[in-house]
Formats: sequence, C-alpha cells, structure tokens
Amino acid sequence: MRDPERIDEVLDLIREVWQSNPDLRLGQLIVNAARMREPATENIFYIEDESLAKGLMRYLELVKSKN
Repeated sequence: MRDPERIDEVLDLIREVWQSNPDLRLGQLIVNAARMREPATENIFYIEDESLAKGLMRYLELVKSKN
C-alpha cells in the first residue's frame, strides 16, 4: 500500500509551484514538472509520486532562481 502521507506532500508542492506561476494551467505544470525529473520521459502516466515530487522541487528551484 502506498503511503497516504504522500498526497499532502505532493499537493503542497503543486500549490507552491503553481502560486509561483499562476499563469500556468494545471496540466502544463504537471507535464513541466514531470519532464524535470530524472530520467525525463514523455509518458507521465507511469511515473511514481516521489519522482513527480522531485520534478516539482526542481521546477520550483528553477522558478525561484529566475525571480
């Protein structure tokens, strides 16, 4: 069974990234973050939540470095 705690952690990251980029649509944000993970992939359907979270963190670092 997957850890239910991951839900709040991932949603908090999504919220933080999205508030830093309010012009993005949610789908854009998810695809961009998924592509920031290692290794990058075009098919985001199968990525694990932990991997998406890493991509979200990398994306957030990129956004903050531009500000």
